[in-house]
Amino acid sequence: VLPELRMLPMDRLVPHEECDPRRVHRLSERIREEGILKNPPVVAPIPGEDRYVVLDGANRVMSFVELQIPHIVAQVVDYDDPELVLDTWYHVVSGIESGEFERAILSIGEMCLEESSLAEARYALETSQAVAYIVNEIGVRTVSCPEGVRHTRQVLVDIVNAYKGRADIYRASNDSWEKQKPYYPDITALVIFPRYRPADILHSAQNGYKVPTGITRHIIPARALNINIPLDILEDDRSLEQKRSWLQDWLMERMAANAIRFYAESTFSFNE
Repeated sequence: VLPELRMLPMDRLVPHEECDPRRVHRLSERIREEGILKNPPVVAPIPGEDRYVVLDGANRVMSFVELQIPHIVAQVVDYDDPELVLDTWYHVVSGIESGEFERAILSIGEMCLEESSLAEARYALETSQAVAYIVNEIGVRTVSCPEGVRHTRQVLVDIVNAYKGRADIYRASNDSWEKQKPYYPDITALVIFPRYRPADILHSAQNGYKVPTGITRHIIPARALNINIPLDILEDDRSLEQKRSWLQDWLMERMAANAIRFYAESTFSFNE
């Protein structure tokens, strides 16, 4: 079964997470330079609405907004698919002086930082005793706030906003300082976040709020990559129906040319 690719109006796409302005701008420049949409964002229908929540590719979507391109080809998935997994990315914060990072975090009001072991921090996050934890060269600290003062989501947004735009943010799938340090010589800290549920993501899209940038990680079955749709098609003045017809013809041509490949093995991409 091929991935479901649809031509969609940009105003029907609802990101569930904040964007990273630095990444959006760099991506906008690259997309314009290359002249193609290389990898489609992944979206899921919002129940009861003619809109789609963006599960993966929020920065790509915001790049299209920045470039004022009216349509995009997206991969539409079923959020109830048992093979679709919602996991969590952690942040490698790099390129910011440790003292500046520390002051930025401590400037967030009504928040408590407590020294902890890594095992204790993991348990505190899992049991909702902490909203996040931070790992750096000198140790581990949990992040919490007085009960009822602020919503957990807002605390996480404030934490990420403390360094977003001032530091480089990379994504990691583990909380090991020793594993991350060799790959990021300028690493300042690891910030570890709690797990979200699909219901949380749909709720955010339906109610107009966003989770912090780059912390949700959707593992998509049968992911479509390297579709290389020309920007000329997406930004010209043809109607949506005409562009959808073009996309169907394009897909049939790809199939007739035997140009679609499925790779079942895990892969690493070195050109993202």
